[in-house]
Formats: sequence, C-alpha cells, structure tokens
Amino acid sequence: MEQRFQQLYREMAPKLGRQATFLLGDPAAAEDLVQEAFLRLHRTGLDTVEHPAAWLSKVISNLCYSHLRSEGSRRQREEKVFLRTAAEMSATTALSAEQVVLEREEARLTRLALDRLQSRDRLVLLLKFSGFSYDEIAAATEIGRSSVGTVLIRARERFKKAYEQLLRNQPHKGGVIR
Repeated sequence: MEQRFQQLYREMAPKLGRQATFLLGDPAAAEDLVQEAFLRLHRTGLDTVEHPAAWLSKVISNLCYSHLRSEGSRRQREEKVFLRTAAEMSATTALSAEQVVLEREEARLTRLALDRLQSRDRLVLLLKFSGFSYDEIAAATEIGRSSVGTVLIRARERFKKAYEQLLRNQPHKGGVIR
C-alpha cells in the first residue's frame, strides 16, 4: 500500500497543487493544503477510498474553501499575491505601472467571475485548467464521463458571460474599461 500511496502522491500532488494555487493565489498555502489532503488520505486509508484522485480533489477543494472563508487568510492572500506579482513582474520584465494595474485587475475580475459560477461549473473549470483528465473530472464531480465535455463548454460560456458583464460594469475615468 505504501508504494501505491507514493505513486498516487507523485501523480496527484502537482495537479492538486495547481488546483489549490488557482483557488488560493498562494503557492505556499496551496502546498500546505496538498500535504494536509494527503495526510487525510493516509489516515482514512487508501484501500477504503474507491477513487483516490477524485477524493483528493474534493478534499483539496474543501480545504481551500475553508481556508478562504477566513477573512484574515483572504487579506493575507491578496497581499501576498500583490507582492509576489509585483516582484515577479519587476524581476522578469520592466512593465509599466499601467500594465501592472491592468494585469492585477484582470486577475481580480477572473476571481469574481469564477465566484459567480455555480460550484460545479467552477470546479470543472478549475480541474480542467489544473491538468485533470476527463476521467478524473468525472470521478471528482460525479458527472458521467461522456458529459464532461458538454459541462466544460457550458461552464466556459457562463464564465465568459460573467467576466464580460464584470468588465462592462467596471467604472473608469471617462467611461468603462473594455
């Protein structure tokens, strides 16, 4: 069993890390929660879980949402993202202040648009863009494998509408940001 657990860890930790980082915006916290998810699986017992990848995906989502519910964690996350983004941008390229502001605004609008989606839509998008296969998405969301593509297309359309609506409603000097 230990070997199966290690193999699962090697396969799933990067995917779960991307999923958690996407939700949290904080790679360090994401790494901690991935470790917590695997610790819970170890305590539960790998043999007692029918679909370990799906189980881990649900656990990591729940851990992330619990983490985000804490106002202090959210404030710290936003500060860390801001500082990390600014540091990365200044280290890699000399972006103008306007470009930095626009990129931060785009990330904020993306989070807001995702928040407007139903949890299933948000989860399938998150899983897909974290590198999960259709089979893994189906197992994690309890959607039929043959329906995953359709659900993803519809979720993308809903995300696009939510994002565009937020974009249209953005106040800006002299008009609306487009």
